[in-house]
Amino acid sequence: MVAAIKLLALDIDGVITDGRFTLSASGEEVKRVDFHDLDALSALMREGMPVVFITGEDTPMVHAVAQRFGVAHVIAGAKDKLGAVQQLAAERGIALSEMCYVGDSDRDAPALKVVGLGLAPANATPTAQAAADRVLTRAGGEGAVAEAIGLVRKLAANGAGTFTPAFERIVHDSIAAHHRLLGESLPVLAEVAQAFVHALQTGHKLLFFGNGGSAADAQHVAGELVGRFLRESEPWPAIALTTDTSILTAVGNDWDFTDVFARQVRALVRPGDVVIGISTSGSSPNVLRGLEVARACGATTIGFTGAGGGKLPAACDICFCAPADTTPRIQELHILAWHAVCEIVEAHLLDNP
Repeated sequence: MVAAIKLLALDIDGVITDGRFTLSASGEEVKRVDFHDLDALSALMREGMPVVFITGEDTPMVHAVAQRFGVAHVIAGAKDKLGAVQQLAAERGIALSEMCYVGDSDRDAPALKVVGLGLAPANATPTAQAAADRVLTRAGGEGAVAEAIGLVRKLAANGAGTFTPAFERIVHDSIAAHHRLLGESLPVLAEVAQAFVHALQTGHKLLFFGNGGSAADAQHVAGELVGRFLRESEPWPAIALTTDTSILTAVGNDWDFTDVFARQVRALVRPGDVVIGISTSGSSPNVLRGLEVARACGATTIGFTGAGGGKLPAACDICFCAPADTTPRIQELHILAWHAVCEIVEAHLLDNP
């Protein structure tokens, strides 16, 4: 068993059963379960793992299913699943992090977020899937419980029980953010690519800047354009204003850190150039100041930020607001967007000389 997991809690409808029912000739509900789930759950309980059913229903069918699976502890009529798992943890004297919960509906989502291992069947609602640490490959009533138990055993065997769910949650969060980008952000990225193509075809240059991880992105993208992205080409004029430590420290020391990019913009930018400011918060004073000066110089201004946008959209002609709220997810979307822009710009310039 996973050392961190001391109790398995399961919803019934959509997890133990497939969430559907038929009526018998006498008018009673009949629900389908999977014998693989029954065998796996019986084996788990023989090994000493406590199992509890938590369900929003309180019908004779609920108790019939519990009896068939040999589960003595049933929390029935629990519309508040979060409250139910919290109460269960208190009664058993265990931490929520020591509990695995398998649920399939929107009501299960709050509970899935707080337990040590939250699992959702393949047929779970999108909200439940987003809240879970992992989405199972099997649907409820079709082997989801057996798969969940197998996962618990696998995590125990490889010693990754403490960390693997967290990694899976992070990856699922990132995938969801990428899906939002696909659905929301392609038109603005097309505008960015078009602005780059126009500037480079008309003999102008691109200037990038940002702080911290955004500074790394600035020089990364400039490097892709001066060097090579996917295909051999002549170098294109792209400059990262984040790399000259003498300028950065001199301006920061002799004037103010707010001016470290603006002063370089004044020195280098000409009308028709494109100036790109990157700020995950959208509120970095030196980035905003650099874009303000770029506009005054007659440059096209582009911003890369997060979902909130901050003050950056108002400072830019074009602004890509990555559809994510946390810095790691924003930065992941930024680098995907930059790679896509570089690939499209490179292909267009080489195929349309």
